[in-house]
Amino acid sequence: MQISIILERFINFFAKNSWIAIVWTLVILAVCTWPGKDIPDPPFPNFDKLVHGGMFVVWSVLWLLSYPAKSKLIIILGMSYGLGIEFYQQILPFDRTFDWWDAVADSVGVLLGFGFKTLILDRYLQRLY
Repeated sequence: MQISIILERFINFFAKNSWIAIVWTLVILAVCTWPGKDIPDPPFPNFDKLVHGGMFVVWSVLWLLSYPAKSKLIIILGMSYGLGIEFYQQILPFDRTFDWWDAVADSVGVLLGFGFKTLILDRYLQRLY
């Protein structure tokens, strides 16, 4: 089977199953709720910013595949979700704190996900048809 057919099926699977985006949204919440003392030491400084950004790249792509006509709303919701999680972490009773740079990393992740979906996946699918 050609790689393009596999990739197209993969993209269509995620586009037709919005429950995956919902589950990923909950995974992010669970990861960000995890007690800070139980998180392993990062392999290098600011590694957590990379993790935050990466989680939100995936979040953005999953939601944009499911609802391509709602890109502006998804971008706003993604950035708001990232910021909301930081406020949520501030009120947690265990070793988690608000960090503006985490919120920035989340927002950058949302925008990178939008760029990847728009500039790579959409263009790829256009070439197939």
